[in-house]
Amino acid sequence: MEEFTGIFHLPGEGFIAELRDGTNANLYDLQGLQHLILERKQAGGDSKAAEQALGRLKSLQDQTRLSVAVIGS
Repeated sequence: MEEFTGIFHLPGEGFIAELRDGTNANLYDLQGLQHLILERKQAGGDSKAAEQALGRLKSLQDQTRLSVAVIGS
């Protein structure tokens, strides 16, 4: 069963999410998660962990943009 395990910030890459399936870990950016979710839904697969990760990434990016806007005011 795949699970969302965390978000990381990589210099030059931005925020990425980690999804684990047993011993395998995969890293996805926002666009990669959107693509993964679409592929899985079209194939009738489970996309819950990817959807959770996408929601968290979007929330974090929104918070970051808001912080930058406030600091820049």
